[in-house]
Amino acid sequence: MARGDVVVVRAFGGRALRRRLWDCGDRLVYVANEEEFEKLASGKHAFDPIGFPKEDVFLPGKTDSRQEPMDWSKLVRFEQTNA
Repeated sequence: MARGDVVVVRAFGGRALRRRLWDCGDRLVYVANEEEFEKLASGKHAFDPIGFPKEDVFLPGKTDSRQEPMDWSKLVRFEQTNA
């Protein structure tokens, strides 16, 4: 995976959010929403990317991430080697 790729993150309450990958640390994956990602990528002032624990970041699948409740078992977990 590369900067700008779409991932699905498990937010508070198990809510699924589609976000753009910014960076990856040892334990956290840093993501931004579409608007903030575009600002960051163009060097404009933007909110810092948000870090999510790797276990709460998934590769997007064919499952619609807007469905409630999300079936997390159908998604593949993000791996460091994917970044």
